[in-house]
Amino acid sequence: MSTISTISLLVINPNSSASVTAGLREVLIPPPGVHLQFYTGPSNAPPSINDTTTGVLSAAACFADIQDKGLIERYDGFLVCCFSNHPLTHLLRENTRKPAINILEAAVSQSLLIGQRFGIITTGTGYKYIYYNDVHNFIGASSERFAGLVTTGLGVVELREGDRQHIEAKIKEGSVKIAQKGADVIILGCAGMAGMEDLVQQGVVEVGLEPVRVVDGAKAGVQILAGLARLAT
Repeated sequence: MSTISTISLLVINPNSSASVTAGLREVLIPPPGVHLQFYTGPSNAPPSINDTTTGVLSAAACFADIQDKGLIERYDGFLVCCFSNHPLTHLLRENTRKPAINILEAAVSQSLLIGQRFGIITTGTGYKYIYYNDVHNFIGASSERFAGLVTTGLGVVELREGDRQHIEAKIKEGSVKIAQKGADVIILGCAGMAGMEDLVQQGVVEVGLEPVRVVDGAKAGVQILAGLARLAT
């Protein structure tokens, strides 16, 4: 059992794209006395998680690999870096009493504490009603504090490996749309968006809207998970 000075957390990228993990590694700073280890899904996991099918496939591939490597026994807590009610979160919870959370849960929790209404900017196209269900299920009810969601049309891997000018334009455009829906807190709704807080804030201010606060679920998750892991030790 770990002590306060030796909390060790496993930051899990459940897809097989190493560039997404690299983006997380660049921006996540552990609290004092906490060590972060980063994990990328195995080669048989999907390169990105876009729907229920790829979510389930990634969870199965990662959970088998995590079990084979004995990682559940090795770490004090687990952060699943997929912005969804990812099934790996629940597989981990069923198989350990150690804390396991995903970045959607962490982002919504922080947003409710720092603003009046939160909105989400995410990848893909069209309206992703699964996110509305995920937020509803986590909060436990529909809430006027959820301003809604805007998709950017960008792919998960594209966020890390695509044309930067195009990505920045789409992130700013999406940020303006969700701020216009009444959000004073904007959540980065994808692990691939790690480190893009400034882009969101710039996009909103450049069109003359009130400044917003931006929540990165991975950053929020590290802080929340560290506290939960300390309570559990």
